Amino acid sequence: MRKLVMFVLTGVLWFHFCDHVYAAEIESAEAVTSEADAVSDAADSEILSENDTSVIIPMNDIPARQLGISDVYKANPYNDFKNLNLPAQITQQGNYYFIVDTYNDQVLYSSDLWKPMNEWRVMDRKLNKPHAIASDGEMYLVVDTDNNRVLCYEYINGRFQNTQRFDNIGTRPHYIQYDAASESFFVWSSVTGDMYIIKRLPEYNYMYIKEIRHIYELDGFYVRSFSIEGDEVLFPSGNNAYMIVADKETLRVKNQYPVPKEICGMAFVKKIGNYYYMTVSTDDKLSHNSARMVRTPDLQSLSLGLYEDVTGYFQGMRVPYYIDVINGSYYVTSHGSKKSVYKFNVVEDMIMNVETVH
Repeated sequence: MRKLVMFVLTGVLWFHFCDHVYAAEIESAEAVTSEADAVSDAADSEILSENDTSVIIPMNDIPARQLGISDVYKANPYNDFKNLNLPAQITQQGNYYFIVDTYNDQVLYSSDLWKPMNEWRVMDRKLNKPHAIASDGEMYLVVDTDNNRVLCYEYINGRFQNTQRFDNIGTRPHYIQYDAASESFFVWSSVTGDMYIIKRLPEYNYMYIKEIRHIYELDGFYVRSFSIEGDEVLFPSGNNAYMIVADKETLRVKNQYPVPKEICGMAFVKKIGNYYYMTVSTDDKLSHNSARMVRTPDLQSLSLGLYEDVTGYFQGMRVPYYIDVINGSYYVTSHGSKKSVYKFNVVEDMIMNVETVH
């Protein structure tokens, strides 16, 4: 049995990097918060299950920190940034469209996808490089990446209010997806191999951490996201240079697929029709010069460099990031150019109706 070390008190390995910089340093840690203590205590409790590639760690339903709620009716302010700055995600959650405007440190929302950016409202701007948002229809959870937090919002008195918070969520939590089948939020810590399973107590909308599913194969590698595909979780390649298909319930590795170094710095992968679509942010040297969007019907063929580069369908695309589906169409964000959000359709595996949204 492998020994899983959840928290290291003698030193903490922090990965200070973004898509432009990747560096590591070790700092002394002389104190931890009460919430970190609680997570550490939970990690010492009974292990539910373990196999050669993953382990499930019960968290004893650790609750989110409850925050104050204002009874004053007051709308969220309008966005005053002229342009999006490295947006990671565009998605529809409930009645609103959201753009996670990563390098403007904000999340925007609107009831109309096509409104100009100055007519979108700011859900929150007290963030540090957020990357994704997900909702179950009641609670809206945002991964506050460089603060290592997950913030929970409710729409109350005419605006989104941050009513709950989870601190110390791994290292750079990078992506979140709500899984309706298990009524759970899956939150990915991008370099520790930890998937936090967060659930909601319906009667009071209280959020809590149910468990952590740790995948040994990705511990220490920078992997930007995941995609739930039925009863499996698909992880794009990071600096590990291979993709992983894992069991959704346990994160047990079912398959590994090596990928060429020029496309190993993937941001996202999604199955659309008979193809796997992959957005590539960097190569193994973290250079954006290799950024592109590719697809393949067979992940096994990637190791031979057999894939189709579809970036040419998206005029002006520079560095594509996350892909979401909204009302039957697909949307992909891009940064590094004037065009930030693209819409497209896939009909019988043909890419069609490509247009720029923002």
